[in-house]
Amino acid sequence: MPRHPHPAAGRGDRDPPGHPARRRPHGRVLRGRRRRLLVGHATRHPVPPERKKNMKIAILGTGKVGSALGSRLAAAGHHVTYGSRTRAGEPGIAGQREAVASADVVITAIPGTAVLSTLEEIGEEVLGDKIVLDPSAAFTPQMTMAYPGDSVARQLQARFPRARVVKALNTMNVTIMVDPLASLPHATVFISGDDRAAKTEVTALLNDLGWSGDGIFDLGGVDTALATEHVAPLFFATVRVLGSPKFNISLSR
Repeated sequence: MPRHPHPAAGRGDRDPPGHPARRRPHGRVLRGRRRRLLVGHATRHPVPPERKKNMKIAILGTGKVGSALGSRLAAAGHHVTYGSRTRAGEPGIAGQREAVASADVVITAIPGTAVLSTLEEIGEEVLGDKIVLDPSAAFTPQMTMAYPGDSVARQLQARFPRARVVKALNTMNVTIMVDPLASLPHATVFISGDDRAAKTEVTALLNDLGWSGDGIFDLGGVDTALATEHVAPLFFATVRVLGSPKFNISLSR
């Protein structure tokens, strides 16, 4: 079966020159007659100046998604360790349990169908109340939705209630994840999660990956991850038409 581009496989808030913005307290920006709702760290999840800059991040998975996220986050000053079942002992790579044990944030850069079992093997006592950033997408071998009517993120939060699960970066190709504005005039990343503080930290990490404040859209609780995980069929249909995964599903308001 041919490999499909996986939909899951900082700049500050600034208005472009020539587009002065008038901000209102409720978070909208007026540009002429068009309006766009600002969310993310601009309104709902402001990143405090005293935020810990260098976080310990465990990335489960050493494929394209994990490698790209790790390289960009390490370049931003974070301490990144990869967790792998098969490559532990190589430079920068530890066993999965070891990598998670010493981390502040865990990123599940593995297939969505493997996320729950992988974290179960690592253990609830190791995962504790860490932030789990889940960019995964879950498919069957036939490339249909593995969990119709459900999401990986919701299952994770239910199975590990102490963990602070945040769904993000699962509606795009990896090239957009780590450099969203390199070739796109505007891009949107959706986040879902129950823990406000965890979403603030994830927002800051998204800034480090190049996402601007007005492109980070908070959908609400972890139950809303169902919506973004089920965008996958639209993503793949668009890839087939465009012949390229270098696009973004964006919100315009």
